[in-house]
Formats: sequence, C-alpha cells, structure tokens
Amino acid sequence: MENRTAFHMAYEGPALASNEMNVKDFAPALLAIGELLEDSNRILNGERVKVVVNIKATSPGSIHVDFSVVQTLIDQAVSLFNHSDVNAIINAKELLALLGIGGGSGVIGIIKWIKGRKIKSIVKVDAGSFKMELEDGEARVTSNQEIKLFGFLKIRKNVEAVARTPLTKEGIEKVIFTSDDSISEINREEAEHFVAPLVEEEKIGETETETNLQIVNVSFQEGGKWKFSDGNANFFADILDNDFLERVRKNEAAFAKDDILKVKLRNRQYLSDGGIKADYTILKVIEHRSAAVQIKLPFQN
Repeated sequence: MENRTAFHMAYEGPALASNEMNVKDFAPALLAIGELLEDSNRILNGERVKVVVNIKATSPGSIHVDFSVVQTLIDQAVSLFNHSDVNAIINAKELLALLGIGGGSGVIGIIKWIKGRKIKSIVKVDAGSFKMELEDGEARVTSNQEIKLFGFLKIRKNVEAVARTPLTKEGIEKVIFTSDDSISEINREEAEHFVAPLVEEEKIGETETETNLQIVNVSFQEGGKWKFSDGNANFFADILDNDFLERVRKNEAAFAKDDILKVKLRNRQYLSDGGIKADYTILKVIEHRSAAVQIKLPFQN
C-alpha cells in the first residue's frame, strides 16, 4: 500500500531571471530535501514506513521544482495511516506539515518565530504538546512531533541546506514551498535564523586496557601525537607518561619504525556531529620492544 502527496519548491531572485541556477547551489538543496523527509519519516514512523522523494517535473519561472513524496507500508499488519494507536503512522501530508513545507507551522515555522533568540525552557503541556518559552518571555505551544523533529541536528542541518544556504548567494532572495493551498516562504532577511545550532560532543564511553602497539610515526614536537597501529587500524595518540617522554627528550630511548610498545591505553568515545569519534591516550609505557626479529639459532655453551 502507498500514500502519496506532493509539494512545489521555488527559488526566486534577480540572479534566476534566466531560469538557471548553479548546479553547485541547487544539487545540495535537492539532496537535503530528500534526506529531510526520509529522516523525518524514520524519526516519527520508525521502520514501519519507507519514504521516497521524487522530482516530478520542472516548470517555467525562476527555479521551480515539483516533488512527489511516496510512502510505502513495510508492515502490512499495521493499518495504513489511520491507526488509532498512540504510535499511529504519520502520513506523507502530515509529514510535510510537521516540517512546515505543507501548511501549519512545523519546524520551519518554529525557526521563523524564534528568530535566533535563545530558548529558556520547553515544558510538557499534555501527551501531545509542549510549551516553548524564550528568554524574552514570548511563548507558544507546539506539538510533540514538531519538537521531536526540531531537536534532531540532522533535520536542522538539512533545513539549513534548503532554506538558508542558497539564500546566501547573490541574487537569490527567497524560497517558497507550496502544497495544495498552503504556502510557506523564507526570504533573504530570515535566512540567518536557519543556521543549525552547534552541538557539543557527548562522551559516551571510556576504557583503559593494557595492549601492544606498533609505532608508525614518532613525534618529537612538544605535545605532538604519535601514530600507532594495533594490528587492525592506525590512529594517533597522546602520551602522558612523563618519565617515558623525558627519556625520549634525553635520547635515552632509541626508536625505529615498527618498534612495539606495551602500554596502558585509554580510549574515550564521543558522539559528535559526524558520528562516533575516538580519542586515544597512552597513560603509561610499560615496555619497549624492538621490532627486529632474531632467528633462533642453536647456540651451545
């Protein structure tokens, strides 16, 4: 079973008078629209429904593109788009509205309302809504689905790619979304409000282990990272063993490429914008072993 809806997106401005737009500006916006709807569907509907976003056609004007949004039910045991359960599937038309592309306020409407101001608090009102209050005292009530989408960094980055990035180009003055009789417009003066927020890295794990590492590159600069291999992958690591570093500075320890260090290694994992990031630190160098392999000869006393 499928559920379909459609919307129209247009960029307007004097730079587009010839109905042409640099593909380097337009292609990222098209890809971002696709990711925006696919991710929003996944966030709200899980894996029960798949979304495909297609370009239907182009029409004369400035830069106009028609899209079709096709939802396909994965689990045929669930009634499609009219489920009375609290986890009812959000259909394609509702998805557009929650983003602010097809009527309603949506994520785009929330960003336009905030206008770059700081959020003071978000308080749950009931099972279906939250009250958002800004530091200047202005407040509004919004749905839990809108807040959920608003709080995902990838959603905000794709909204930025569609609604802000092209408007920073000279001669492009607005982007307009049309769905049925609903119109949402973002002009050049509003574009900066759509910059996705910076998110601090979140530490999600830390381990300390004794392990053997092979030296790939040595750094003799103060605070420089050494490059190691654990046999599977190469990585850089800080060394915090001051006794070991002092021996290196005094040339009391000689190293060759591929030498092996037995170390106490700390691995910290962080969740960042690009996914999981690992940070390696050698807390203690336990043993230094030459990589030179000696043949065992049958010496006798």
